[in-house]
Amino acid sequence: MKRMLYAGLLIIFLAGCGSGTFQVPKQEYQSRVQVLGVLPLLVDTNSNLKYPQRDNLFAILTRSAEGKHEYLVEALKEKKGYFDVRSLSVSPELTALSLLSAGSPHDESGHPLGYAFDATTVAEIARTNVLDAVLVVVFSGEQIEETRRSRTKLETLTTQFSDIRATAAVVDRQGQVLWELAGPDSFQALVLQYADFDEAYYNKTNLVRVKNVDLSGVERFLAETPDKNGVATLPRMYQNLFSDIASGISPNLFDSLR
Repeated sequence: MKRMLYAGLLIIFLAGCGSGTFQVPKQEYQSRVQVLGVLPLLVDTNSNLKYPQRDNLFAILTRSAEGKHEYLVEALKEKKGYFDVRSLSVSPELTALSLLSAGSPHDESGHPLGYAFDATTVAEIARTNVLDAVLVVVFSGEQIEETRRSRTKLETLTTQFSDIRATAAVVDRQGQVLWELAGPDSFQALVLQYADFDEAYYNKTNLVRVKNVDLSGVERFLAETPDKNGVATLPRMYQNLFSDIASGISPNLFDSLR
């Protein structure tokens, strides 16, 4: 009896795992998407980012993201949830211009709610590469209302902070979004501002200033890897992002229970 109860709890736990939201029933998704194409990571340079060196920031992010989608392809293949997962060779800059032209709405806190992808562009990519659907991952600059805490956890500041967020979507040949990682679930890729509680403390003031992370800090963060032994690995931010996406859209043994 205990063994059966444990098995039931395990099934419930695993069925609840995974990031993002399916816009169609899970079994329908599995039947419709057998061949998935993965676009290079896109950077929305037209997003509403407030940062003093935004053009340089986007350039750094674009260089960092180049070729990283190959790791996402491998992560999805390892899950064995698709007949085939294909890496797509297209220009990220030109694809972003056409695919993201309609922009993304936001919720009250500033989280991106997902893009209205250009259906013609999606259809052409799917037709050219013989795909059932396309996985699109987009980095965008956002102003998110958040509550940040001091290192002592005693002080807080609630205001808008500049972030780089990643959203993701699986889009079929007709432009329908089948799965999406967006809104409050969007991935916080880069923290671009911080509340300087230490400055306020040492100046004996309640005024806490919001300061920008400089570009050198951004570059170091984008290059940060979990392994400190000199072994070349995928930077931590990309590992975490790809893990979220792969766990969200990779069918597993318990999918039929969802």
